[in-house]
Amino acid sequence: MKNKEKSPSIIGANLPRNDVYEKVTGTAVYTDDIQFGNKLLYARVKRSPYPHALVKKVDVSKARALP
Repeated sequence: MKNKEKSPSIIGANLPRNDVYEKVTGTAVYTDDIQFGNKLLYARVKRSPYPHALVKKVDVSKARALP
């Protein structure tokens, strides 16, 4: 069996967190904080059936056809 070189890993690594200041000071914006106004009647998250897939395009024709 050949000796495999260890590939670099982020597990256990000290990585910078860019969102810490906003979270600690209470200024971070979460999805529940977003105001859509009175024009939004319904919204839905559309998820891909393929994990880690690259989304190349999204067909929004049905959504645009709504009144």
